[in-house]
Amino acid sequence: MSGGISNVLVRDLHIWNSASAVRLKTDVGRGGYITNITIANVTMEKVKVPIRFSRGSNDHSDDKYDRTALPMISDIHIVDIVGVDVQRAPMLEAVHGAVYEGICFRNVSLTAIRRQIRWQCESVYGEAHEVFPAPCEELRNNGSSSSWCGLP
Repeated sequence: MSGGISNVLVRDLHIWNSASAVRLKTDVGRGGYITNITIANVTMEKVKVPIRFSRGSNDHSDDKYDRTALPMISDIHIVDIVGVDVQRAPMLEAVHGAVYEGICFRNVSLTAIRRQIRWQCESVYGEAHEVFPAPCEELRNNGSSSSWCGLP
């Protein structure tokens, strides 16, 4: 994505037998933004990676792209998520040099994780409330309550 996307609501989904259920993907050289996104009321089963923020695969059409153009990712709300028989915990990896902030997880339950139970996070910051398994340190609310990470 080289432009931007904002003010999006995705809700009431049932996803099964998939590589990823919720995925945000961008890359160096794309620039752009993803902001004010809410993903709510999602059930998933037999999913490899339930929630994934991923770096692209350097799939530019030529070598004339701006290597300094970094994406801006902010105000992402992921709420009321239930996953059963998922293979691993969420993988949240920002593009190198970029920071993803204002990431909110609320009421997320992922069970029967078969491989990796620990969340993998790199340069992703926000809060998590009522989340199982426990999220990475960058998202832990440490018992505090926040108005910005409330239900949208």
